[in-house]
Amino acid sequence: MQETNRHFFKFSQALVTCVLFLAMALLVGCGGTKVYNIDKTMTYRDTLYNVSSVSTFKPREEARLADGEVVSLRGKEKKALQAFFKENPGVMVSMIVDLDTQELVYLRSRANNYSEYSRMKNRFDGAVKDITKFMGNKKSTQLKLK
Repeated sequence: MQETNRHFFKFSQALVTCVLFLAMALLVGCGGTKVYNIDKTMTYRDTLYNVSSVSTFKPREEARLADGEVVSLRGKEKKALQAFFKENPGVMVSMIVDLDTQELVYLRSRANNYSEYSRMKNRFDGAVKDITKFMGNKKSTQLKLK
């Protein structure tokens, strides 16, 4: 009788071990690691940009002078920009986002002074912030820029 109980105990112990092992294997397979494989798109002014495979995006601010020279405005201090617009009133300013090989021209307009440029820059900085959030969120699939 003791022999039968001992075999039954070993059998039940082995059975419980197997069931626990299977349960753990199933739970590990249902873990929190999720892979999102969804196309990301941005729309701006009736143009659709597929940004699923974009690895870097870079904002760019530039002015095109009357002689055709392109001057970067990104990172310049306020006083330098005020002097620039005083010397070049009505200069064409472009606010562009480089998406690897694509180019999204967000704004292109003439700026007569620093305050006009500043309004454009604030709007552009808001769009860049929206793009940054969108690209960082794996669940977001569409962004409509304003």
